[in-house]
Amino acid sequence: MVIEGKTVKQNTLNKTIYGLLVIIGIEVSILILDKLLGSTEKRAHILEEPPKSLKVLYVKKIKQDTFISLPLPKKTQHNSKLKTTKVKTSLIKISPKDYSDVVKIESPLVKPILYTKSIKLDELSIAQKKRTFINMLLPSILLAKYHLVKEREYLLELLRKDKLSKSDSVWLTKKRHLFKAKSNDELYDKMELHPTSIIIAQAIIESGWGTSKFFKKANNVFGIWSFNVNDKRIPASEKRGKKRVYLKKYNSVEESIADYLITLSTKDVYKEFREKRLETQDPLELIKYLGNYSELREKYIENLKNTIQKNKLIAYDSYYLDI
Repeated sequence: MVIEGKTVKQNTLNKTIYGLLVIIGIEVSILILDKLLGSTEKRAHILEEPPKSLKVLYVKKIKQDTFISLPLPKKTQHNSKLKTTKVKTSLIKISPKDYSDVVKIESPLVKPILYTKSIKLDELSIAQKKRTFINMLLPSILLAKYHLVKEREYLLELLRKDKLSKSDSVWLTKKRHLFKAKSNDELYDKMELHPTSIIIAQAIIESGWGTSKFFKKANNVFGIWSFNVNDKRIPASEKRGKKRVYLKKYNSVEESIADYLITLSTKDVYKEFREKRLETQDPLELIKYLGNYSELREKYIENLKNTIQKNKLIAYDSYYLDI
């Protein structure tokens, strides 16, 4: 009985000691965490995890770097490679001879296919032409958007850092220059994307379902003009008065899409459009702010609406890359 009593007391003592150790462990953890995070005032500035949409409100800002003109070091390129390795390993390149080489998209899961050249669609039936054009274009749209999403994610990583490395500063400076952003906040906003349905609708209108001269000869999907003599470009069919007009020439359809996205993110005439897409991703609401894309103005907006609805393009807003 005495031995059993001692055992009971010993067990009770062990439980008490264990409980005290747990409490001490928690207190030490709190002290360490408080040390890492700093005072209560500093903790108020810690960034929260962003939702899937990547639209976050953050208080902590990186000090605005002075714009510097340094060559992009190889170390910076490594970060980009880490983000795109998955795409590069699964990317499928196809050089189509005719419409039969274009892979049919049958589900929202889209293979990352890059068509290295365009094909003649003029001789196809209307239904076949429409189907082939979207099947060719959609993977490139999703690829261009994917790359921009990854860059925006990387920007968020930089915005969380207390101190930037030299390569990070160079990357950030180059992106602010590309997007014509005066601050990191403005850069983040300008890197916002808009619905795939709008991109397809504008491509349809501007390229005539892939039958225009500048689509076939220059991979120019969106009728982007060139005002720089150093651009790769081709002359337009018509002049503006006595002045010759040029359109940009791209190496691929994906390159054309990437430039289109930059155009809408930088030109002053699309400022209202950019502000609105921070509030909504409703394509029929956003197209109301794209009247400046064409000389047709209100008529162009109506054309976009009809193109989206008639071809049921909103369905493509839920399509994503199979990577």
